[in-house]
Amino acid sequence: MLGGQNPLPQILAAFRQADYRSLPLILIILVLFYWLKAVRWKLLLSPVGQFRAVRDLLGPILIGFGFNNVLPARIGEVIRVGVFARQQKQSIALTASTVVLERIFDGMAILFYFAIGLLFVEGLDPRIKQAALVFAAVAGSFVLGALAYVLWTGPFIRLFEAVMRRIPLVPQRLTEKISRVLERGALGLAALKDPRLVIVIMGLSLVKWGLNGLLVLLSLWSFGLPHTFPIAMVLLGAIAFGISIPSSPGYVGVMQAIFMEVMQFFTDNREGVFAASIYFQFTQWIPVTIAGLTCFALTGMSLKQIEATAPSTEQPADDTPVESDLAANSQR
Repeated sequence: MLGGQNPLPQILAAFRQADYRSLPLILIILVLFYWLKAVRWKLLLSPVGQFRAVRDLLGPILIGFGFNNVLPARIGEVIRVGVFARQQKQSIALTASTVVLERIFDGMAILFYFAIGLLFVEGLDPRIKQAALVFAAVAGSFVLGALAYVLWTGPFIRLFEAVMRRIPLVPQRLTEKISRVLERGALGLAALKDPRLVIVIMGLSLVKWGLNGLLVLLSLWSFGLPHTFPIAMVLLGAIAFGISIPSSPGYVGVMQAIFMEVMQFFTDNREGVFAASIYFQFTQWIPVTIAGLTCFALTGMSLKQIEATAPSTEQPADDTPVESDLAANSQR
């Protein structure tokens, strides 16, 4: 990845020459990022109940990210859902659906910044730029399809069933089973029925990912690398897509590969890029992991308890049967 010669001396030299005045700002941005994430989750959960962003939601969020940093395959997301469901006595399915909804809004924000970066970045081969824009358009179509599903669940499922019936090799039982899964996944998506709420959630998503892009920018600046806004947005988009695939704990190695692949179009300083990727990754990994694992310890729970969540948490807080919730969602 760094060539045949031993790159360690150059990497260490890059760290010695780096400008660490960015570190306090990075930590401030991290606090804002996770606070905004908690506020957004509060809005997504508002049809279910009134939760406090910091006291009720920030802890499970940090726990999820903390465990993502030490366990593979994004297991932290499952732990986050389990912790919140047990603490707040909420349905696992409902809680998970709001986390999925987060990913949809994140996807739209990421694609927005990625497209902006590709359109205005200089020094990128036009063929690569065109291929990346096509990829972004395809990914965007999936995001829009997911948004259509959560906005118009009933019509979406009916359209899905109509399409599947026209495919002769697909068994009817399989279609019915997938439809039931889609209906269950619609639990907790009532937040999208309020257009004003959708606009606020989308705005928060854009601000949140804008802050993440600023973290990329600061990391590149600290190591004297090209650090224009379009470059940071292209790198942010590549990072977001790269880490969306379950991989190593904390995405160690994955992050470095993404930095190296993207930044080769803008600089020959490969050792500096590698050092910047470590700086970007671990200025977040260390405080978030410590905060997340500390929050989990304070809950008094164990991973076995999360795995074997009490059946009572599968029932919505208002004791309404799950079947009633599904019927209500399918009519929307």
